[in-house]
Amino acid sequence: MHSILIIDDEADNLKALERTLTTVAQVHSAASGKEGLEILKKETVSLIICDQRMPEMTGIEFFKAIKDSHPHIIRIILTGYTDAQDLIEAINEVGLYRYITKPWDNQELKLVIQRALEHFEATTHNKKLLEELKNVNEGLEKTVQERTQKLKELSITDELTQVGNLRSFWQMLKTEMERSSRYKHLLSLLMIDVDHFKKYNDEFGHTIGDKILKMIAQTLKKNIRNTDFLARYGGEEFVVILPETSQKQAQELAERLRKAVAKKKKKLTISVGVTCFTEKSKIKNSKKLVIQADKALYQAKRKGRNRVEVCFN
Repeated sequence: MHSILIIDDEADNLKALERTLTTVAQVHSAASGKEGLEILKKETVSLIICDQRMPEMTGIEFFKAIKDSHPHIIRIILTGYTDAQDLIEAINEVGLYRYITKPWDNQELKLVIQRALEHFEATTHNKKLLEELKNVNEGLEKTVQERTQKLKELSITDELTQVGNLRSFWQMLKTEMERSSRYKHLLSLLMIDVDHFKKYNDEFGHTIGDKILKMIAQTLKKNIRNTDFLARYGGEEFVVILPETSQKQAQELAERLRKAVAKKKKKLTISVGVTCFTEKSKIKNSKKLVIQADKALYQAKRKGRNRVEVCFN
């Protein structure tokens, strides 16, 4: 059952209103606006009927006082006069639901209050639905964002090793070469091949081979900078883009990577080809830079594998 608050400085009016409305709602009574404010601190009410003419605080002043703290309570003014202009201003200013004139008809009063409480229920229900819809929309939006991000990651990530894939490598290399040309920065590239990987697959099977590729990818990733970009080029080949890195620095890093992989598993080694893109390079596109790194890798494998070779340009 709803609770309502009746405020009137005349005791007879309070008693009459209580008798009429107790069948409609639980009734709380106050003899002044201040007393009504105290009741609102303790009780939750759906509707307030407040007399307009009271000595300490008028009905409109009371509703002004609770406008922000209790915005959803139904407000009804009880008045003994019909100053239309004052009432219109009150309706606009404090959000009155309606006014009732004295003397009132009991049956009409009950009907008005019943409809007002139905209005309160509908408004409250709609507000709850809107809040639920808002939460659902926020949840859907979050899910869409998460799935969009996941799809984006999948589109640029190698499924097996969880490093960059070939597509993302070409995009990143093009971007870094453009940046290097614009700002006159050095850029190096490593091409890495797992030595005798076919033998591992043939002897131990593809499942073990996949585990080796994952392990090598994680080892390489742990030994490069956050600004470097690691990708699987295909099969057992990996590439590392090294922004703002000289040929000497790239060669030193390649040696560290080679040694890090060799420590992970007995007889497991890598060969690395190194090349560098500089302001004076004759190379002007990403494909030619990759060809240079591949030439260096070929030299490392031709000279016995498990080594680093550099291709100058």
